[in-house]
Amino acid sequence: MASLALGTSAIAQEAWKPSKTVEIVVGSAAGGGNDKSARALQKVLSESGVTESVVLNKTGAGGGLAYGYVSQKKDPHFIGIAQGGIMSNHISGRSELDPLTDVTPLSYMGNEAVAIAVRSDSPYKNITEFVEQLTKDPASLAISVGSDRGGVNHGAVALLAKERGINPNQLKIVIFSGGAESVTNLLGGHIDAMSQLQNNAIPHHQSGAMRILCLTSDQRAQAVPDVPTCKEEGFDVVMTNWTVVIGPKSLTEEQVKGWEAVLRDANASPTWKALIESVAGDGRYMDSATTREFLKEDYAQAKDLMTELGLAKKQ
Repeated sequence: MASLALGTSAIAQEAWKPSKTVEIVVGSAAGGGNDKSARALQKVLSESGVTESVVLNKTGAGGGLAYGYVSQKKDPHFIGIAQGGIMSNHISGRSELDPLTDVTPLSYMGNEAVAIAVRSDSPYKNITEFVEQLTKDPASLAISVGSDRGGVNHGAVALLAKERGINPNQLKIVIFSGGAESVTNLLGGHIDAMSQLQNNAIPHHQSGAMRILCLTSDQRAQAVPDVPTCKEEGFDVVMTNWTVVIGPKSLTEEQVKGWEAVLRDANASPTWKALIESVAGDGRYMDSATTREFLKEDYAQAKDLMTELGLAKKQ
């Protein structure tokens, strides 16, 4: 009887871990930022021998279909890659899914800053000169923020404006299909500046085609050590596009802890580090509880800014 009790205790203490094929759900098409993160995680899970996995590209509703799909599952073998859109979708009313209650945050896996960039022949040599022009006439410069009003790219330039007392609603914001089109239009001289994730701007800064005026990170990027942060230039603006792995709402504490262990190891893997390096990002890791608190703070900040921009749904 004693040996049976010991065996039962050992089984009870065994940590949960994935035991069948995992489905990694992303809200973007193949090649998008979320998809690249999912493919890297898929590779890590296979290389480490944790489990096999498949990536499901479930596009639509700004990622809302993917997040809703994960939320409703009762199986811990379904996870999703989430970025800031999960917040802005709910705040704007485009999605009913509440990112603070309808999914389980598993781990924060890193972030990427926003670059405020102009063409290399622009008269604006630094972010101070650029904002001084906006102070004179907020609508005088056409600024692309990609495809999403209220997202991190829009938020970054809005906060820069607010730092100098400029009404961000008066800025001339240009919307395209995404970062690639923003780059094309800036290089083609059709817009004056872009506020885009730094991976879209860094190669062109390095080639001399663009000038990044500042990054919204809390420290300089190793890939472009000559580029200051906005804070260094006197603008208290830190805003990043984070990557968080989420699970279904119904996960147990044991399942959450199991995923934490898997994702902590994944975050430290050469494959994931290479992904972070490719976008000159910050690969910091946070566990589930810390990630949940981070999301609460981020949601509150995003809601305040989107409300000021007139993009939040009326309560």
